[in-house]
Amino acid sequence: MNQSARRQFLLLGCAVLAALSLSLYEKYGDRFHDIRQAMVRKTKEEEQMQKMEEENRRARENNNTQSHLEAESMAEGIGETETGYLPDEEKETANPDIRVLICSDDYQSEYHNSITIQATVPFTLHYQDTEEHYQAGDTLCLDRKSTCLAEGKAVLTLDEAGVFQLPLLKRSQSCPSYEGSFTVEKREEGLLLVNTLPLETYLCYVVPSEMPSSYPMEAQKAQAICARCYAMRQIGGERCAGFGADVDDSVSYQVYNNIGKTEESVQAVQETAGLIMRENGEIEQALYYSTSCGIRIEDELSEEAVFCSFLEGVREDDCEKEEPWYRWQVAFSLELMNSLVWEEYPGETGRVTDVTVLKRNDRGRVEMLQITGDTGSVCVEGEYAIRRLLRTGETKVILQDGSVEPQIGLLPSAFFYVTPQYTDGVLSGFLLNGGGYGHGDGMSQNGAKHMAEDGKSCVEILQYYYGDGVEVVCAT
Repeated sequence: MNQSARRQFLLLGCAVLAALSLSLYEKYGDRFHDIRQAMVRKTKEEEQMQKMEEENRRARENNNTQSHLEAESMAEGIGETETGYLPDEEKETANPDIRVLICSDDYQSEYHNSITIQATVPFTLHYQDTEEHYQAGDTLCLDRKSTCLAEGKAVLTLDEAGVFQLPLLKRSQSCPSYEGSFTVEKREEGLLLVNTLPLETYLCYVVPSEMPSSYPMEAQKAQAICARCYAMRQIGGERCAGFGADVDDSVSYQVYNNIGKTEESVQAVQETAGLIMRENGEIEQALYYSTSCGIRIEDELSEEAVFCSFLEGVREDDCEKEEPWYRWQVAFSLELMNSLVWEEYPGETGRVTDVTVLKRNDRGRVEMLQITGDTGSVCVEGEYAIRRLLRTGETKVILQDGSVEPQIGLLPSAFFYVTPQYTDGVLSGFLLNGGGYGHGDGMSQNGAKHMAEDGKSCVEILQYYYGDGVEVVCAT
């Protein structure tokens, strides 16, 4: 092939390639452009998230330095209890971030129809490859139609030390404040709102929401350690993972920020910074509840007659014997009992003729209850299911001091026995004599209050309720 022919061949090849490229661009050009833009956006988002993570890491390190010093000072007062403290490189594990799902008004749902956010300092809204900056006091209103949620998520961060505020959210306090950051996610059901913040900061808002700040400091310190144990067992768990969180802020976990942090709650958290309970190397399942009926770890109350005798008496050294909820009673008319059973088990029993305790646990709590009717019977299992079935509604609960508590919802506790009531020889209802308020596992908060008033330390309180086998140590 001579030089002229080769040149013509090359020109023809170039023309064919050019035509092919033009055809491909016309067909796929928009897609190529979208892919390139997505790659650019992803890179920017990754850089933005790395920047946010670095800022959070530095904030945690600053917080942990202070917490570590406070934990060391508390160690001097723990006596012979084994207590360990973390080297600098491990501090971050003692104060990890926790993700808290903020429920809607009065904890009715995980989802919000809309969210109104303010802050006491300038803050930034991050979404896609965009940042929007707001000044202190500015109001940001979000709903499913908000542009920033077009791709599903947006993150809000504070530009300096301060708090976010949710002025329209219904809680015991007005306009609750939140430290840390917010993530808002759009889903078909509504908006999810997750507050991410250091664990120790979170606890400062849990303690006053779970225990009155007027209680003695040693009781509040015991509460702080319990709440820390509970939270650390939840972090990274599956129960709330579907909402992008570790816990929510309701009684389903432990109440967070229903009452704002107080000087007392901050002191309790700081003086126990990083401290948890361990037993056999595992973090204690540190459950707690309001008021005990006088049960103790060593009690064996599974037999019906033994439990009834226990509940009819009062041990003089019971620290809660003067609490109104120490003993209570509630009367269910036959009509009310029939209505409650029908709502839970429609058509399964007919008219109720008997209510019988089939099983108690070692501490006397009812675990299995049989409802017998004229056409059948049902067996109700589990403490919560039993308390829900026997919800009091508008029926008055009479406390041992003679006061009356109407409309409390669930039965106060599952520590009760049942006595049928008769009128002119005909069954007319059932009387429940009971004691305590709450599920009855772990620490009684009112018991902790009285023990602290009697001079007991937080460690002594915890070992009384969780056993001598628990050690109060620093988280590792």
